[in-house]
Amino acid sequence: MKFVRQRTTIPIPRVLAVVRYRGRHHIFMTRLSGKELSHHQWKTYSQDNRDAVLAQLRNYISQLREIGPPPQYPPYICNILGGPIMDHRLCVNHPYGPYRDEEQMNLQRRQGFSVAQFVEVANIPEEFATEIRESHDLCHPIVFTHNDIAMRNIMVIGDSVTGLIDWECAGWLPAHWEYVKATWTDFDAEEWVRDLREFIPPFDLEARADELIGWSRSWEPRLDL
Repeated sequence: MKFVRQRTTIPIPRVLAVVRYRGRHHIFMTRLSGKELSHHQWKTYSQDNRDAVLAQLRNYISQLREIGPPPQYPPYICNILGGPIMDHRLCVNHPYGPYRDEEQMNLQRRQGFSVAQFVEVANIPEEFATEIRESHDLCHPIVFTHNDIAMRNIMVIGDSVTGLIDWECAGWLPAHWEYVKATWTDFDAEEWVRDLREFIPPFDLEARADELIGWSRSWEPRLDL
């Protein structure tokens, strides 16, 4: 979090101490004012309220995407320390990566199968398989990503954003991943999902392809990539 604070104006908690107790690490940090943004609150906002929140979030996401990796890191897909990524969309039980490129990350997402193998094993209809092929043929810029933009992680007072929390999944990821993760995290909040594109650059093909992969996923990755 210190890394982000030094490079942006995003309000985030300040870490006070990290303590190991009975085999587990505990983080003590400052408390941000406000409360978590909720589905109900978003529905009650006027359009002016929504526009105010979206403008602040747009600014914060833009600042994040301008953060380059430290010069000692290769251009990997990795966490803030250059190591594995904590992301339940990639693997449920433990961190995975770092990945040398987006192609390797996509291979992980397909549980180690080629696109053709995955489509066959997962019994994905051809009209949907095309979307996965097209999406996984793309190469996106690697940008710094919060990687868990959900309403529960956005603190507000009225229509003022007082902070973003839960940075444990942050790192350098393909440019579409922030949008993909955000549409998946709050998928049951239709108005919010619709408004995501107002502050996160939308990648609808990639989000649809990843949704199809998510529907078909019923086992852990077979390869340690």
